[in-house]
Amino acid sequence: MRPRAARPRSGDLRPAPHDRRFKRRRLPPQMNRLLAIASRLLPRAWFGPYESANPSPRRGRVPGSAPRDAKLDLTPGIRSELVRRSRYLQKNSGFVRELVGNMAIYSTGDGIKPQAQSPDQEWNRAAEEHFANWSARCEVTGRFSFEECQSLVCRGIDVDGEYFIHKTRDPLGRPALQLIEAHRIGDEAGGAETVDGIGLDAVGAPVFYRLLLDDGTHRDLSASDVLHVFEPESVSAVRNPATIQHSINHILDEIELLALEKHAVKDNADVARVLKTARGKVDGDGDFSLGSGTAGGQEASDPAALQRIVGGKLVALKPDESLDSFQSNRPSPTFTGFLEHLRRDSALGVLPFEFAADSSKIGGAGVRLVVAKADRRFSFRQLILIQRFIRPVWAFVIADAIRTGALPFVKNWHRVSATTPRRITVDAGREAQQNRADVEMGLKTLSEHFAEQGMDFEEEMRIRAQNARRILDLAAEYNVPIEMLWGPGAGTNATPAVGEVDAAANFG
Repeated sequence: MRPRAARPRSGDLRPAPHDRRFKRRRLPPQMNRLLAIASRLLPRAWFGPYESANPSPRRGRVPGSAPRDAKLDLTPGIRSELVRRSRYLQKNSGFVRELVGNMAIYSTGDGIKPQAQSPDQEWNRAAEEHFANWSARCEVTGRFSFEECQSLVCRGIDVDGEYFIHKTRDPLGRPALQLIEAHRIGDEAGGAETVDGIGLDAVGAPVFYRLLLDDGTHRDLSASDVLHVFEPESVSAVRNPATIQHSINHILDEIELLALEKHAVKDNADVARVLKTARGKVDGDGDFSLGSGTAGGQEASDPAALQRIVGGKLVALKPDESLDSFQSNRPSPTFTGFLEHLRRDSALGVLPFEFAADSSKIGGAGVRLVVAKADRRFSFRQLILIQRFIRPVWAFVIADAIRTGALPFVKNWHRVSATTPRRITVDAGREAQQNRADVEMGLKTLSEHFAEQGMDFEEEMRIRAQNARRILDLAAEYNVPIEMLWGPGAGTNATPAVGEVDAAANFG
């Protein structure tokens, strides 16, 4: 027996259907094709639960295609245009030069120095000495030292987005570095065998780099001989955009606005006074006169005679005229504030604006925060340089020395650490006192302390031991207490001051 459907009650909003079964009808093939085309035309995020994905007539359409690999977004043409514009700004914008210069100075300083970490201490000293001698003129043209190469690579990362170093040899067969800028790696033919000048294997690893030569030809360099230095931002990227690419439009607008504003200021400065007249025009005899005649035949004072009496310059105006000084309000505070906003937004992602340009508006706590953020940024750049540049170059040079017999083979010869320049600080005295307290309490080791100062622990301890030995020898040679040569207040407490003996004798 089939149950009956429940009758709708008077309070129900809608009557219940008699049959809940739904019969699906098949659409003709033509209609299915039309629906498929319509689904492609309509926005995919139409009426989605995420408001940020819903289109709106009150907002502009976000440029770009659907999400895809970063190597497809950064085409050779786009990358070349970004490099061209960023190099222009690096040449003509003082703000960009300050950003790039600060990053290079505080990240590399006087050079990031590799330190050998093999178990053999004598071999470590010999290897470091060999590398130091090689680094004096390590570039293939002989023009740049290893420290200068670090600065050039660091600047190239910010301006071009990447830098290439070719491990090669000089005419004498010694290891050398060939610095290659970003525009030298590419594929002008646009072949399918490379992705913007970099050949990849089946898993996406670089196989070769295509070097563009001056005569229009190219030469493929093995990936094992090339170091690609950049700050990675996407796993699917092959080439890297400039670090300052997000601020290119802002800084270009700033340059153009500043040029127009300077022209307006010059134009306003050229106008000293304004002659106002009710007639709407100026008589042919000049804006104003220095003569004795006036309108209406009235006798007037002679301006020349009055000038001799009271001094200065006097002018005679007609009754409906006034001569006012022109005062310009350009550039206005609003304009300068707008330029500051452009610079602040341009500095984001590179360095704090207060560190690069103006720190006058922040207090002590704000200064410490800004310096701490900048220090983290410098530390990350140093990490990139150490991992992608310093350590591979060390392995290249030391391996060649072992092969040629300049250095003996030892276990773990490839292990190396790096000593970075001294970290930036906002209060050197306070932090130095805290470091001494941490070392005395055992909260910090001496090696950590010297590393923060940009020095090597073993080298500093060796110098300290040599100084101590020399002090002992001098004390024995001249038969004086050691406390007079070294120690807190050395020489001041042990020997009387000039005239102290005579004064003591007089009062004795």
